[in-house]
Amino acid sequence: MSKKILVLLAASLTFALIQPLANAAVKPGTKCTKLGQTSTSAGIKYTCIKSGKKLVWNKGVVVKKPTPTPSPTAIGDPIGAVGSTPTRTATPVPSATPTPTPTVKPLVTTLTFDDLVQNYLEIPRIVWTKSRDVILSSTKKAPPFRASMGPNTQLIYKTPEVAFDLVSKLYSGYEVSPNLVVLSFNFADVDWAATQMQKEVPVVDSRWIKGSACKTKVTCWGGGVFIDDKDRALLVITTEIKDANHVTGTLEAHEYTHAIQQNQMVKVYQLWPMTDPWPPTWYVEGHAEFSQNAAIYYTSFQDYLSGRKEVTQELYKGSIYKSDYIQEFFAVKQNEDWYKKYDSWRQYDLGSMFAEILVAIKGPASTMEMWKLAGTGVKFEDAFEKIYGISFAKALPIMAKAIALELGRS
Repeated sequence: MSKKILVLLAASLTFALIQPLANAAVKPGTKCTKLGQTSTSAGIKYTCIKSGKKLVWNKGVVVKKPTPTPSPTAIGDPIGAVGSTPTRTATPVPSATPTPTPTVKPLVTTLTFDDLVQNYLEIPRIVWTKSRDVILSSTKKAPPFRASMGPNTQLIYKTPEVAFDLVSKLYSGYEVSPNLVVLSFNFADVDWAATQMQKEVPVVDSRWIKGSACKTKVTCWGGGVFIDDKDRALLVITTEIKDANHVTGTLEAHEYTHAIQQNQMVKVYQLWPMTDPWPPTWYVEGHAEFSQNAAIYYTSFQDYLSGRKEVTQELYKGSIYKSDYIQEFFAVKQNEDWYKKYDSWRQYDLGSMFAEILVAIKGPASTMEMWKLAGTGVKFEDAFEKIYGISFAKALPIMAKAIALELGRS
């Protein structure tokens, strides 16, 4: 064997003997053979360092295991079929539960006897809206009148013609007497007023002035309208009391409604109790009470409600005003017992709520048409059915129920 071969064999044997030592457990501080040499054992990496003149293993450091890179499936992305390009599918996002759209109830613009009770809360708004629309669409003005004012009297409401115009627009198809005199007076002029009434409408009892309209200074706040057999009309206004009814024009509007009512009758005014074909007194006054607020407060629904409340406030206080009571109150034949049983003021407030319902169903003109038919001799119940398409007997329980509900009762 040549010398060269022997040297290779010796080198191979030396490597074989050294290799196991490199893989053997390393102890810190023990001798190592090559500066910078490293060896890892039990998760600790040791390095050969120089300590003085010796080469030894240091204390070593813990080797951190590499964090495996997550595969696509680790984040929920499926891998495509073998041989295809991996496809990313978006993780489904739960859809939000849709908020249901609230159902908006259509605004009621008119009523019928079939749905009146169901929509009783809508009555004031519908009445005001219909009245406002009629006034705004009309260009009518009240005809001229002759003013007669007591020597010691001053008007509280300075522009009665404004109130007259508004009522004329509300009932534009119905005329007032062309011979209208407006008589205004205070308590100091009560005797003068009685004399003037006797001159203007001689066939009417002028004792009404001192016996009702202006009996005392603190009760001198009434008004009235009287027509004689020659179609001369007298509208009376007292000016002693400065309450809301006298300063807003509602008193003038109320009485002017009476002037239009009576002009449809073409008959001499009757003092109570009235008889056919005159409508019941609760309709006479209730109709005018409705008109005063509808005309004067046509520009503001809130003002209309306030005026309406001023008229009807007593009804909300009395627990007796239930549907049965109300139905009995609206008697067409008002005999002496009726007047003894019922407070006369209920003719104004309950009567106005009755008129409101008719306006809500068929507009303000329908309420004056009742008077026009009466003027031709048609009785109240017959006129009612002709205009509203239902008998008064069938309509009354429905109307009474709706009014009772408005008052918060059954």
